[in-house]
Amino acid sequence: MLTVACYSIYHSPNAYLGVLTAERALSGLPVTLERHPIAIPHSRGVRVADLVGGSEPARKSDYHREDCERWARRHDIELHWLTPGVFEERAMRWRASPNDREELPARAYYAAIGTGREHALYRGSFHAAWVERQDVNEEAVVRRAVSAAGLDADRLLSSASGEGPRRMLAASLEAFDNAGCPGVPTWVVNGERFWGKDRVEWLVARVRELLGNPSQT
Repeated sequence: MLTVACYSIYHSPNAYLGVLTAERALSGLPVTLERHPIAIPHSRGVRVADLVGGSEPARKSDYHREDCERWARRHDIELHWLTPGVFEERAMRWRASPNDREELPARAYYAAIGTGREHALYRGSFHAAWVERQDVNEEAVVRRAVSAAGLDADRLLSSASGEGPRRMLAASLEAFDNAGCPGVPTWVVNGERFWGKDRVEWLVARVRELLGNPSQT
């Protein structure tokens, strides 16, 4: 079975759009999709660009928003942006928090592995961020996503605070760094990286080649 690793962050619109389009495109293919939500360490900042030591000037941010809106329409994906000023308010809370950005929702996902509901939680966390416009760093938001996925919130969050999910989260960030991933979403298959929502088609084509099925009829 071919393994495709996907590195993502719930607060990234590009990750949200890429994850949904990739999962649709890979559906039905004999692959194991490993989902690796990661967190941004305090030492790196709070923005997605900070994760890989980059920056995003206003002009680039405006283009990304325009591009994401086109992408969402093209693929019929519901997407709602935050109202102006909300991100900045959240960023102030994230900087003051003792936890890394997205540490809690990522740990919750890893704690859910093996329940059969982890994918529902993964998708639900993206839905909370980009359809409901909620801050998935907030425990109340994570609790709602966990419950909506059919899991016991008290039990799962208690498990998420343990060493197992913490180690899994740390291992995912280490693997992201070791693979030289340039951002999110990045898929890694057979040592090859495919970065961005606009590389899903290339990812799927390569997966088909590796499976011995280079063309799609």
